[in-house]
Amino acid sequence: MRRYLSLFAGFLILAVAMVAALMLSGQMSQWSGHAIPGWVTAALAGVMGMLAGWAILPTWWRGVLLVAPLVIWGGSQLHPGWFLAAAVVLILLQYNAIRHRVPLYRSGREVIDALARRLEEDEVTRFVDIGCGDGHVVAALARRFPDRRFTGFETAPLLYLIARWRCRHLENCRIYFRDFWNVPWRDFDAVYAFLSPEPMLRVWRKVQRELPEWGKLYSLSFEVPGIEPDALDGAGQFDLLSYRNLAGRSTAVNDRAG
Repeated sequence: MRRYLSLFAGFLILAVAMVAALMLSGQMSQWSGHAIPGWVTAALAGVMGMLAGWAILPTWWRGVLLVAPLVIWGGSQLHPGWFLAAAVVLILLQYNAIRHRVPLYRSGREVIDALARRLEEDEVTRFVDIGCGDGHVVAALARRFPDRRFTGFETAPLLYLIARWRCRHLENCRIYFRDFWNVPWRDFDAVYAFLSPEPMLRVWRKVQRELPEWGKLYSLSFEVPGIEPDALDGAGQFDLLSYRNLAGRSTAVNDRAG
């Protein structure tokens, strides 16, 4: 509830600041006899909004209130074709956020290092990244472990092409333009997921059905509901959760559903 109140207050302050800036610019134009440039009015609205929300809104609102009027003004100066181009690029990059509610978020070097340690300790030889994005994780791991096999699935067109390009010289790395839900996972020892909380229970059920008993599930940041991870490794600002004992484990949600 508090989040919605914050959003309402933020947008209300933004609207009031823009109206006040327009009125003030109109008065200044009458006094000076010259039209006030639109960007000056937008900048004035941003400063007024930021100051108005400084004490009552979360810190991140300050930048939003300062920049939003300039963005709105700039957008009004652009040809509509630019908005169409931006929408096309957004779909090419964030297609999975639209279809599976899984937004693109790039993993850092700490995540790759944590995965490399886990693969070494668990003796994983066939690794798959479901939703591999631009492929930098599987490509980096494939270079570290040339004797092991790495696979990535991606359905955002532009990200898929980038991932294919990254792995073009790596014989042990393959990228496929496929929906990972529709592909069997039986050929893999370990599944890596950096998705969102929403699909984790479904991922767990598919892992239990299709991976061998010694298979592993590695999830960055997001837990499987009702299941304690077997290991937890720090990976920069995230935690890498490892589920190694797949056989015979179920979730409370799963039990109720059954």
